[in-house]
Amino acid sequence: MPASAKRFRLVILDLDGTLYSSKSYVEELGRAVVRVAAEMLGTGLEEAERRLSMAKERSITTSAALGLLGLDRREFYERLAALVEPSKHIGPSVGLEERVRRLKGLGLKVALHTNAGRSLASKVLTALGLQPDLFDYIVTSEDAEPKPSPVGYERLVSAAGCRPEQCIYIGDRALAELRTAKMMGMLTVKVGGRPSIWADIHAGSIFEALSIVERAVRNAPPRGAERDPD
Repeated sequence: MPASAKRFRLVILDLDGTLYSSKSYVEELGRAVVRVAAEMLGTGLEEAERRLSMAKERSITTSAALGLLGLDRREFYERLAALVEPSKHIGPSVGLEERVRRLKGLGLKVALHTNAGRSLASKVLTALGLQPDLFDYIVTSEDAEPKPSPVGYERLVSAAGCRPEQCIYIGDRALAELRTAKMMGMLTVKVGGRPSIWADIHAGSIFEALSIVERAVRNAPPRGAERDPD
C-alpha cells in the first residue's frame, strides 16, 4: 500500500468468519438455521433446506434469503440465538481487543458489520472476549438490509461522517461483502481463503489484516495534508 494513501477514518469489520474461524460452530449454526426456517415456514427440514438453498442462490447470503422466503429476520435471529451457543466452539481471542484499540488510538473509528441479529452477534462477541462497546458503531441485519445490500455500509459511512474512500472494509467473503465495499470505493481486505478480484489486500488472519491496516494508517499523510475534492 503506497505511503501516499489517503487518510483513513473508518475501519469496518465483519464478524463471522473474519474475527474467528470455527468449522464446528459453522456446522452447528447451519443445522440450526435449517431448523428455525422449517419451524417458521411450517415445513420439514429437507423442504426448508431446499427453499433456503434456492433463495440463497438468488440473494447470496442467508440473511438476504430470509426476505425472499417472507421470514421476519428479527424473529428468525432471536430463535436462532436461543438454539446455538458459540462459546462451545469459539474461545477468547487473545490480543484482538488490544489490536482494535490500537487502531482507535490512531484516530480511527471502528465498526462491526454483521448479517446476524444483535442477540446472536452479542453471544459471539462474548465468546471472543469482546464487549460491544469496543466498537464505535454496530450494524446488524436488524438495523439495515443485510449484505450484500449497500444500505448497511452507507449507514456506517454516514455515522462516521466520512466518505467511502476513507474506509477500510475487512471481511472473509468476496461476493457477499467485499464486492459491495469495493464498488463503493472502500479499500478491501480479505481474511483467509483465496485471493479475490474484490479484495485489494489478502491476509491470512484477522491479526495480519489489522497489522496491515495499522501500517497503512501510520503511513498516511497527516491530517490537513490532503484537500477534499471541490
